[in-house]
Amino acid sequence: MFEFYGYSPPDFVHRIEVGGHCPHCNAGTKFIRTTDPQPGTLAHNKVCEVVVDYVCSICRKPIPIKWRVRGIDGKNVKVDSPKAVLPMREPFDFEHVPDSVREEIEEALDCLSVNAFNGFAAVCRRSIQVICTDLGADATTRVKNQIEDMMRITGLEDDWKELAFQIMLSGHDGAHPHLPEMTSDRASVLLSLLQDLTYQIYTRPGKVREAASLRKEAIEDRKDSEP
Repeated sequence: MFEFYGYSPPDFVHRIEVGGHCPHCNAGTKFIRTTDPQPGTLAHNKVCEVVVDYVCSICRKPIPIKWRVRGIDGKNVKVDSPKAVLPMREPFDFEHVPDSVREEIEEALDCLSVNAFNGFAAVCRRSIQVICTDLGADATTRVKNQIEDMMRITGLEDDWKELAFQIMLSGHDGAHPHLPEMTSDRASVLLSLLQDLTYQIYTRPGKVREAASLRKEAIEDRKDSEP
């Protein structure tokens, strides 16, 4: 997923500042444009898509981005619909997440990085199943309630809620053949729900336990140091 600063597509390529997570160093940063499309060549050859080269502002490695050409105005090229040429994995907080769950989610992120949206949805289903297995008894009810709370907080409409439940909870087969058709927008919502779910179930409680343990150690250290 790209981020835009100032002007956003559709607009002239030289005015659009692009950023995101670098596929090389995985840092969130702005990308520096190093090449410009040639309007005359594009117009003469009726080019519909063009690859513009950028570099990561941190590691300085190349990041090519494919744009759809929407029009040419003199020396300026208007573009939209950017697509990553190199796989770009979305960031995910795995703090306190069990390895078994992490492995499934990482595979889901690999699918998403190459725009394999249906594969992403299928592995998300598997990730939820592994979470339920890890949590044990009554896990499905707990996960369902957590997802309902998240959708209520985010204000998702009923059709989005139904879609999320179909993908994340319906059935028992991780590669269920009746998953709804996925798009980039649907995958983005699904990723947000999965991020929030793992944060509420694993990361947040883990941080609370960690903070409580550190506080307990500090209290015991003070007692030991008292005369």
